[in-house]
Parts: sequence; structure tokens; C-alpha cells
Amino acid sequence: MNKLSNLIFAVLIMAAVPSCFNSDNGKSAMLPNVMGSTGELIVVIDNLKWDGKVGDKIREVFVSPVEGLPQAEPIFDLVIVTPGKFGEYYITHRNVIMVHTGADREQKVVFQTNKYSSTQLIITLEGKNDDEIIELLEKQKKAIVEKINITERDRWISYYRHSINSMNFNILREKHKITLHVPSNYAMDVNEKGFVWFAYETPVTTQAVLIHYFDYNGENYFSEDSIRSIRNNMTREKVKGPADGTWMKIEDQLPVEYSTFRFRERNWAMLRGLWTLENGFMGGPFVTLVTRDEVNNRFVMLDGFVYAPNDEKRELLRQVEAILYTVSFDIDPEEKASK
Repeated sequence: MNKLSNLIFAVLIMAAVPSCFNSDNGKSAMLPNVMGSTGELIVVIDNLKWDGKVGDKIREVFVSPVEGLPQAEPIFDLVIVTPGKFGEYYITHRNVIMVHTGADREQKVVFQTNKYSSTQLIITLEGKNDDEIIELLEKQKKAIVEKINITERDRWISYYRHSINSMNFNILREKHKITLHVPSNYAMDVNEKGFVWFAYETPVTTQAVLIHYFDYNGENYFSEDSIRSIRNNMTREKVKGPADGTWMKIEDQLPVEYSTFRFRERNWAMLRGLWTLENGFMGGPFVTLVTRDEVNNRFVMLDGFVYAPNDEKRELLRQVEAILYTVSFDIDPEEKASK
């Protein structure tokens, strides 16, 4: 799948996301759907600022290479728009950053959702002058990038909730006691006790989700070294290459990103990096989430990986990662409310 077809696919799919993304007393249901491609960011700024030090800082924050990809890709694809053009052509775009300065402005960043379109995110940077905007970006860059990425992820999650393969969904719930919203274009390639493999294949790309679980015995499986070992053991046994004696493993010549976080009232650990094929020549990005499922007293690993040797991988990995974040191990609040 080439870059253009990926872009068209993302635009068409996300335009179909229902307007129930956020609960805002019904306001979003009355709004048009967002426009633009996933990972695209409109920057509303005058030409003088864009050509100066504010523009340099914006490029530093939002166009730096994404960590954990084999080739350099920017964090976001920027589209620069002057204030006069924003209302004419771009007002319903999915992700917008606006830059405002003035003597009466307080230095702050403001997040708004569902202003001109459903699921839209508008981030306003305010300050008395350019130096305050630059300082604000330096202080808040991590929070701003994270907010945009989570918003993009949640848009995909909203879509996935309405595009599942019912048979596979029910197999996961009944046989494996896991709820996961895997899109209908993914095939269930392996369905074994303790291991499930979903994949979406095109002639030139692969997006895959692996589920691995085993009884929890009280050991600390949540350190970086433990997750790396468990994943490598799983893929050595289950994810073979096209030739004999080849299998997937984490690329150990490059650093991985490790973090812990809370999600849906549960502790998680994450590993993000590159995989390679032992004794082979394939590779790509992956993201692994692990948690303890207290309901069923087990360790659960959710893994998403991409193989796309001739394509950009940022958005392919974003799509796979969003699937992982649809997980639950009992009936979630939305499903309870609907019963």
C-alpha cells in the first residue's frame, strides 16, 4: 500500500467515525465530522512568526523524528495556515494549533474539543510575545504531543467499536476471556490456549496483533528485562520467518522505550521499539502492553507490530496500537450501561 492510498484510506475511515466520540451533552452529534488525515496538524500562524524563531520551535517540537521507527518520520505532518485562511478552508480540521500573542495575553495553553467538528482538538498557545510562546512550547511540548496522539488513538478506538468481526469478538470473549475490538478486516490466524494472532495483510504490508497470557504466579513480570524476555520467548516459538531457522525477536542493537502508566484503573507497562528477524532480513516497529488480569489471575501481553518495508509506518503502527487500547477483561462501563 503506497503513501497516497494509506492517506485516502485513513481519511475515508475516520470520516465514518460516529459522532459519539465524546460525551458533551449531545453537542458533538450536531457537528460535522473532522477533516484531514490521521497524524496531520494544522498550525494557524502568521507568516512572520512562522519564518522566525516561533516557527523554528514549532518545527523542533512537532516535526522531530518519531522514536522507535526504522526510518525517520515526523511526529506529525504540519500544514501551515494563516489566520485568514483558517476559517475559509480548515475550520473543521481534526487537529489545530493556534498561536496568539498580545500585550494583554496571559501565558497559557488551552485545549478545546468538539468546537467546529466532532472529535476536533484545538490547542491555543497564548503569550505576550514570541519568547513566551517559545517558553510555553518548551514547558508543555510533552503534554501537547501526548494529547494529540491520544486524541488520534481515541478516534480509531471509536471507529473500531463499530467495525468488529462478531465471530472473532465472541471467540475472544468466550474462549480467552478478553474483550478486544479487532477490525473486521483482520483475520484470526492462530487461536490457541494462551496465544491468539490477528493479522491484516495487503500485498506489501502486514499489521498484526498478538495476545499472549499465562497464569500469574506472583513474580515481577513487569520490568523491561522481563517483558523483553517474555516477548522474545513468545515470538521465537510462535512467530516464525519464511525460512527455516528464522523467527521474530526484539532488535537488541537499538534502545527500546519502556514506561509504566495507569489506564482504565489498571497498571500497565509498555515496551516500544524495533523487531528484527533472527537469521533473516525482515524488521519493523512494535509496541507491547502488559498487565495483570486480576479477574482471571493471569499475566497478559498485548503486542502490535508492523511490516511495511517500502511504506511509512507511523500511521500503520498507530492503528495497531489503538486496537490494543480497546482491551478489557470484564464488561466495561459502556457495555454495562447498554444492558
